[in-house]
Amino acid sequence: MGETERLDVTVIMSDIRGYTTIAEHVDPAVLAGQLNRHRAEMNRAILAGGGTVMQYVGDAVMAVFGAPEPSADHADRALAAALAMHAAQQVVNVEWEREGQAPFGLGIGLSTGSVAAALLGSEERVEYTLVGDAVNLCQRLQQFAEPGQTVLSEPTWGALTIPPDDAEKLEPQLVKGRDTPVVAYRIGVSA
Repeated sequence: MGETERLDVTVIMSDIRGYTTIAEHVDPAVLAGQLNRHRAEMNRAILAGGGTVMQYVGDAVMAVFGAPEPSADHADRALAAALAMHAAQQVVNVEWEREGQAPFGLGIGLSTGSVAAALLGSEERVEYTLVGDAVNLCQRLQQFAEPGQTVLSEPTWGALTIPPDDAEKLEPQLVKGRDTPVVAYRIGVSA
């Protein structure tokens, strides 16, 4: 516990757009069922791509590709998982809309970089976690994604074997907590 391992990884974070508004209008028991189904589908897409689900925080899902087992193609795997997550949620949304339930629109961020991986915590509770700029940047990038979109950091874009043709390069911009502007790429159409 407390020992770190430096790894190059791609972090992925998804967030349900409009979740607070959905929660305001949906019975909590129904919403819990929807959230459970959503997490199960996201988990399947991440694991199928060789990723590790790190945590669920409210309606967000955070995962990593390239840890705890290193992999050279972590950026490619993370992007494939993001696309699979969007596709899986679209299938579920069709089912939910037939049942009169609110659909979930996902915004997803990807960030590639060097992190410290470690077991951190206390005697009562320990968790495997990642620390580093790539983790923080991932959370900021997902905020630029509309439902159905994925936003990639410039290092993620550079690590892809075959970058997608439909990407839009965003203007450099400052994100909360960073001193230097961020260049990012957005793929997918707004749902």
